[in-house]
Amino acid sequence: MLGGDTSLMPYGMGTGGSRVMANAGPAVARTAAEVRQRAAVVASELFECAAADVRFEAGRAFVAGMPDRALPLGRLAQAAVRSKALAASGEPGLNACTWFYPDTVTWAFGGQVCAVEVDVETCRVRLLRHVALHDPGRAINPAIVEGQLQGGAAQAIGAGLMEEVVYDAQGQLLSGSLMDYAIPKADDLPSLDVVLDEHPSSINPLGVKGVGESGCIAGASAIANAVEDALADRGVIVRELPITATRLYALLHRGV
Repeated sequence: MLGGDTSLMPYGMGTGGSRVMANAGPAVARTAAEVRQRAAVVASELFECAAADVRFEAGRAFVAGMPDRALPLGRLAQAAVRSKALAASGEPGLNACTWFYPDTVTWAFGGQVCAVEVDVETCRVRLLRHVALHDPGRAINPAIVEGQLQGGAAQAIGAGLMEEVVYDAQGQLLSGSLMDYAIPKADDLPSLDVVLDEHPSSINPLGVKGVGESGCIAGASAIANAVEDALADRGVIVRELPITATRLYALLHRGV
């Protein structure tokens, strides 16, 4: 068995799917803040207190320091329809409309590193460890961010080691079903480690950056580099993915 490691594979990203939180998130946050302020005004009218003294927690409103004086948000929504306190705003109800237009694109950065083991007799490549490093700006929900990166990494591993659309000489698709098209299973994957290195963006008030495609971008290249490193003494250069056993056998025995 031969082992190999890669250096970090850098990439920048900013495609449409990874701009949803960066573009829509600030608009949602602004709208939610305005609705909250309107709810505080209604609650202050009902509690006979200052709007600044109203707190919201666990689906209810209450007076600061007096948690027993509480109303559910549903009751506030009903009261807001006829609230005189909202008359100055010119519109009843707990609703608001805001917008956010970014000055420029928010970019995210990251990389992936892996270690592989190559059996030169069977030409099987086994992934020993895979780590994804990513700068999400500010991870609003770290668990979701990590899950996205792990799911993307699994897709990248499939692209690097087994997933391939194959046609015969007549153009007939040979891998048209999951009986023929290989995707990674649980026993093909090691624990997919995620490291979040947060550097908030200055482009939007939430400080967020993209995550959507991050996991699936660098993984296949990292695997190719790791295989090359493991077989450096044999002069193997990987120029085509996935690195299947058949393709690796051909690389190892070319000119023999």
